Amino acid sequence: MLRTTVRRSAGLFPVMPIVYAALTPAWAEPFEAPQLPTLPIPRAALLDPAAEEASEMPAAQDGVDTLLFQPGLAAAGRAAASSGAHLRARAPIPVDIIREGFAARADTMGPNRDRSVGFKLGQDALSVQTSLSQSAAAGSARDARLSWRLAQPVAASTGLVWGLSTGGNTTLAGRPEQTGDAVVGYRQRIFEHLTLTSQLGMGGSYVFATDGRFNSALTPEVKLSVDLAKPADLPWQTSLDVSLARKLPLVASDFETRGTALLSFKYRLQ
Repeated sequence: MLRTTVRRSAGLFPVMPIVYAALTPAWAEPFEAPQLPTLPIPRAALLDPAAEEASEMPAAQDGVDTLLFQPGLAAAGRAAASSGAHLRARAPIPVDIIREGFAARADTMGPNRDRSVGFKLGQDALSVQTSLSQSAAAGSARDARLSWRLAQPVAASTGLVWGLSTGGNTTLAGRPEQTGDAVVGYRQRIFEHLTLTSQLGMGGSYVFATDGRFNSALTPEVKLSVDLAKPADLPWQTSLDVSLARKLPLVASDFETRGTALLSFKYRLQ
């Protein structure tokens, strides 16, 4: 009896995989976990910034995939940030503070002066400035002013020199005004440190108002410039500029004679 039972049990083991396969539905498949979509993460972002792995890898080819997986991008970005090239790509705009009419110390005996505060953006070639002013006249109110100027300065070299400029201003209590100037002349070096400039300038302005008018004048000018410190090779620069000009009216202007003398010192740090 025991022998027959053992034989029947042993005969069932080979049949069990066949029965299981027959009873399992045909559409049943092994379960797999869902996979999340992969993102194009640059390989350079996975590198250690302090390691030198980026410089040891070979250069990749051009293409869209290259931009995503180029290992040298991290090293190139760190080099550009440390060199400051992104700061030099756009030059900063110079800003000048306008503060006029304020004495260093209180002086009750001195005359009252017009006061203005504001700022100026840009240099003489292109500038825009705004200011808040208060007149010294009794009973006058404060006023805001906006001015602009675009200029091509006169060349500093010898030979033919020329310059153009235009500007304007407007105030809250006043009337807008537009100005324009043009200069052409010739500069020659008489001696090694003596320069003579002969120029002819024309300027005019127009006031935008019902009773506004246009005025212009023609101004010939002669200027003499002497460099006093250059022959001695001193660490500072000393120059003397003497000019004489005569204003000739063209439209709604007056005659005017102007003479100036300017002695300047400039120290040069070694």
